[in-house]
Amino acid sequence: MKQVIDAIELLSSAHITGEAVAQVLRAAGDCEVEVTPLARDGAATEFLSIVIPGADPAAPQLGIVGRLGGIGARPAVTGLVSDSDGAVVAIASALKIMAMARQGDVLPGTVRIRTHICPRAGTRPHHPVPMMRSPFPMREMMSHEVDPRMDAILSVDTTRGNRLVNRRGVALTPVAKQGYLLRIPETMLDVMGWVSGELPSTLPLTTQDITPYENGLWHVNSLMQPAIVTDAPVVGVALTAQTTVPGCATGVTNAVDADVAMRFCIEIAKLFGQGAMTFFDAAEWAALQGRYGSMAHLQTTGREPGAAQ
Repeated sequence: MKQVIDAIELLSSAHITGEAVAQVLRAAGDCEVEVTPLARDGAATEFLSIVIPGADPAAPQLGIVGRLGGIGARPAVTGLVSDSDGAVVAIASALKIMAMARQGDVLPGTVRIRTHICPRAGTRPHHPVPMMRSPFPMREMMSHEVDPRMDAILSVDTTRGNRLVNRRGVALTPVAKQGYLLRIPETMLDVMGWVSGELPSTLPLTTQDITPYENGLWHVNSLMQPAIVTDAPVVGVALTAQTTVPGCATGVTNAVDADVAMRFCIEIAKLFGQGAMTFFDAAEWAALQGRYGSMAHLQTTGREPGAAQ
């Protein structure tokens, strides 16, 4: 919880920058942090890449993507917005993993964490409530947020603007992999129940939710966008609410829910790095591929309307 509160306080500043976050992370322990600024046509953000080495360099490497449009919508809105959860959980996870390492508990595998710092993002219309607008096209964002060395990915995002999960807390999505939706691993459901103390909640997805934003179709949010640029399996870790909350709303960041999401990510990092769990069943994956072929075209924008079949 301490690391979550520290991350919330850090990101709440109107003057926060990617380099300021990087300095805090470097001071916290053994990690490699890179800041990549991107600015164009009046939009700007700073991408953060955080690599925390594990005990075994050959162990599977988990990716944690803190997905969001922006941590703030200044000057229109004052303060940290609901959409900031992805960045909060990503940074808190890094701080907690390094705190554990300082005290002798080094995770088995390297953990790769990506997010971005954008205190002045815009908003966009979306039903049932407005959402934050990504500063750049989604595939360009994903080129910075997804590391090809991630063997599996947990994508963390605020998902309070949906009517499918009508409870406050953290919900898991099915596994997205190369255009397929696969079942949630039983181990993940166990871990979510343990860290939350509640029955695990799941967020249903449609096929279009795992396609690129650029195709213009409706998406529940950008939670699953990392899946469009990687062959690695992706599970969404969605922070939800009983009511629908706009992504640009302030005063709604919930430290308890963010702490559950952080602890879930860290527990999965332990198990995945140990080789004690996988994100999908290899035999079932091979059978799906053999029977139905590739669905990787769903990772693209597809054919334009009216194009020849």
